[in-house]
Amino acid sequence: MTAMRRVQAVRRAHATMPKPVPWDWARPRLMPLLAGPYFDQPGAALVRSILSPGITVAFGIRLGRGVLPYVDAPVAERWECTAQQICDVAVSNLERATAGIPATWVTSGTLSGHIVQVLERPAGWAASVLLVPTELKRLFGDHDQIFLAIGHGRLISMPMGAPSHVARELLLEYESRELYPLMLDPFALIGGELQWGGSTEYEDDVDDSDFAVL
Repeated sequence: MTAMRRVQAVRRAHATMPKPVPWDWARPRLMPLLAGPYFDQPGAALVRSILSPGITVAFGIRLGRGVLPYVDAPVAERWECTAQQICDVAVSNLERATAGIPATWVTSGTLSGHIVQVLERPAGWAASVLLVPTELKRLFGDHDQIFLAIGHGRLISMPMGAPSHVARELLLEYESRELYPLMLDPFALIGGELQWGGSTEYEDDVDDSDFAVL
């Protein structure tokens, strides 16, 4: 989607949102989003929490067309909700929504002789599947692998043994296409457990040098 089309989609989606947004309307639409580079506006800090595997998340309201405006502190105060209450509702919504994602939405391809898998649906929050490991493994398999969360709407899986330059090229290529790249360290599924390079070192039996460039 071009920048102009994205702006138009955002405007159309915002037009469907009641103002002010009531809690009962927002509650079933709340979704946790991996936190990318963002600086709070004065007096309007985003509501944030930290979820396993140690990643910070913000919270968006699904409006359709991949548009999820963030929830900030003034809105949470008007709802009389704590960050924990918002987080609990958003995570429950995510768990239900990810259970409905068909495995056919994960597509495969090749890059430099390596098989990669890509999830680009649901629009606007595909990368949040990382927050539900059970569904992540259902969609991508439970084998050891590396995940790149390029943007909120794009999640890529690579083989654990892929050379670092292949991962680097893939990361740079897709981030260059992304209007709002997340710019996150890679995630790793190792022995069925999801780890994040931004919060912890990978297991000792994994060669971390393969991912140090990301």
